[in-house]
Amino acid sequence: MPPGGKRLNTQKPGRRDAHDVIVVGAGLVGAAVAARLTEEGLDTAIFEARYVTGGATGRSLGVAFLGLAGHYSWAVSVYGRQQAREIWALTAGGRGRLVEAAARLAVPVQRTGSIALAVDEEEADLLWESVNLLREDGYQASFSLTDPLGRGFEGALRRPGDATVDTAALTRALLKGVGVVVHEGAEVYALEPVGDRIRVWAHGRDAVCRFVVLAINGYAALIDPYLSERVKPVPSLVFSTDPLSDPILDQPCTVDHGRATIRSLPDRRLLVGLQRRPGFPTDAGPVDDPTMQVVLGHLPELQLRSGDSWSEMTGVTPDGLPLLGSLPGMPQVYFAVGFNGRGLSWAFVAAERLVNAMLRDGGLGLLSANRLDRRDSSSA
Repeated sequence: MPPGGKRLNTQKPGRRDAHDVIVVGAGLVGAAVAARLTEEGLDTAIFEARYVTGGATGRSLGVAFLGLAGHYSWAVSVYGRQQAREIWALTAGGRGRLVEAAARLAVPVQRTGSIALAVDEEEADLLWESVNLLREDGYQASFSLTDPLGRGFEGALRRPGDATVDTAALTRALLKGVGVVVHEGAEVYALEPVGDRIRVWAHGRDAVCRFVVLAINGYAALIDPYLSERVKPVPSLVFSTDPLSDPILDQPCTVDHGRATIRSLPDRRLLVGLQRRPGFPTDAGPVDDPTMQVVLGHLPELQLRSGDSWSEMTGVTPDGLPLLGSLPGMPQVYFAVGFNGRGLSWAFVAAERLVNAMLRDGGLGLLSANRLDRRDSSSA
């Protein structure tokens, strides 16, 4: 059970249920999908292995960013200008819907903006190029060679539209608002086709339904080999510092090409979020991580408290974009996974597209899992 929280619409285990849809995972993405399905008139329930927001959502820093972790100039070089523009537009829309939902549900949300800090001259050049490209594509952004923190950074890109939100509170409010039933402690371990339906086998209970939606991000590999080949679980760490005598920053910051995020709290503590680089030894201490060394090199006064740290798996895809689709051989089983550490800005976009695909055969666009199948075929 979450600290200070309470279980939400839960039922005792040991029952067999029948629903239109079972959503697996009670994080923000799962809640957004379940809420949308319920609003469409489908009887929807959630199976959650732990408790509501017990995964990455409950360990989020609560910052909804525009775009991907990498800078816009990098995205243009990797995806091309048109696709990079579309990615940023989608996350801008998703960020806006998150803010609107939070305001509607009376969940604290602030348009704080954010700052991307350059750790060296090379990154400062990328930020300068990014600002020019963003402005050309209609986004507000500004760049300065002045370090706003006075800690030796080489430049700063300001993004005025980014927002902070209590992600766990928003998730619970979404579920409560539409009355979705959540079965906590119901870890799913098998999916079985039964005619034109799917049986979901979980710890202590099972259910038969028309559709299943997997919203388990970094844990997707545990459900099906198709997803294990496309979504890599990568540890994501969050640390809390001791309260600082003088506040360092009044806006969330990203450091080292978006690999680390720093956010201040009202009690003057800082939250430091770090996504481990693929291939980095899992038994290595977080202070040994190259990005954490960069952060501490610029902010040596940070005293990371090992007792106040959290670790969770983030789903990482080969091309850095979320993965939406249905499982080969089980077309009734849909998935929304692989959010690459930026799930807050993707959640409502993913929910809208996936539900539209489920109920109206709508297209998934650049988020479709088929893009990776095509890429594999072209490289074979």
